[in-house]
Amino acid sequence: MPETKTSDSLLRNNVIFPTFSDLPHEYYADPTYYVEGPYRIVPRQHWCFLGEIVGSYGLFRVLLRVKDKGGQVVTIGLYTDDRGHALTPQVKQGHTVAVLYGEQHGFLDMTVGIRIEEPSIIKIIPCSLEQLLKASDDVAARNSNTQSRCCGSCGKEGNASHNTHLLLCSRCKQMSYCGEACQKQAWVNGHKADCKALVWVQWFAARNWGVFNGYFNF
Repeated sequence: MPETKTSDSLLRNNVIFPTFSDLPHEYYADPTYYVEGPYRIVPRQHWCFLGEIVGSYGLFRVLLRVKDKGGQVVTIGLYTDDRGHALTPQVKQGHTVAVLYGEQHGFLDMTVGIRIEEPSIIKIIPCSLEQLLKASDDVAARNSNTQSRCCGSCGKEGNASHNTHLLLCSRCKQMSYCGEACQKQAWVNGHKADCKALVWVQWFAARNWGVFNGYFNF
């Protein structure tokens, strides 16, 4: 059973976002993730596997090689109707693959990886796994900070009594800026890349992973 980190950083939670070795096996109803219902075994919660693309191969179908949070490299096989070819333009080394309800699957070549049959449970996120985890850490730290927000560029603190109002980034809703000039400068200095990761952290954070009332889809 995967251990849960004490950090409030959502993507560091090893039950909700398990490494490959902690994923349930397709032929074993892991009680961490499944419960016996009145008619069949059903999920008891939601989970999502994250891995950074380190390579891809396969002409007949798309096969991705990805590295998980623990550093293990595994294969994700696309067994969708189009054999994963719709994802081909998005497949880039260094981008992150997210797989909902991933399970360990034994392939015919005797290797173990993840088999994808439904295109709605896989998403390629255009940032590295490290960027995504850092964004999750930043959101957790920001949420636990009771102090006033500061401009993400010049560091000026927002203060209503001094008529200093900070504006949130319209995309990620996380970074604040005291004006357009600071926002443009921050974009050039790195927020352009960070913003993509923060948007996806917000997507994950907006869902209740601990209670299963139907499947999530990307």
